[in-house]
Amino acid sequence: MGSRLGRARKIRYWRHRILYVICYLILAPLFALYCPRLVGFRTISQLLSLIPGLGGMWLRRAWYRATLTHCGDNVYISFLSAIRTAKSSLGSDIDIGPGCWLGWVDVGDGVMFGGYNVVLSGTKQHGFSRTDVPMRLQEGQPIQVRIGRDVWVGSGAIIGADIAEGCLIGAGSVVVKPTEPYTIVAGVPGRVIRHRGASARRNAVD
Repeated sequence: MGSRLGRARKIRYWRHRILYVICYLILAPLFALYCPRLVGFRTISQLLSLIPGLGGMWLRRAWYRATLTHCGDNVYISFLSAIRTAKSSLGSDIDIGPGCWLGWVDVGDGVMFGGYNVVLSGTKQHGFSRTDVPMRLQEGQPIQVRIGRDVWVGSGAIIGADIAEGCLIGAGSVVVKPTEPYTIVAGVPGRVIRHRGASARRNAVD
């Protein structure tokens, strides 16, 4: 049993290595444009988001592994999903559903995003205090939004603040304040509905 499991792991390892090599060869022209900054990171990310199927997922995975601050193993980035900046960081075992747009993020291990989520680079990306200058020209204060490990973000949610470990964000919710660990948050704006289990609640309080 152990030998069969070890052999299966080796096969998977080498299969993934071969797939990465193939992907990097396909992406070589894009890297050649990106490295001297002839084409921006966001442009290439959006372009790759348009490729459907498993092939598109592998190309996106290879691109982000090569360009993000960090990108772990087993990251699934679905059709029409893209990350805005190379300053972002992704952990391992992450599943990003279709149509997601992630700004400046730090995502922990084991996070699931439903479809059509938006993660903003904080809630102060644009200034609006002055009336003599158009809002699009006023300087904002983007921040890196951190999403802890083992988080599930429901479809259509908008995230503008940190999400603590073990949280569940309801579909269509808008999160504008940092959450507590192991809480279920829903609504507009997002509010705590309950904690995930008595033991998790005690851990959060402790």
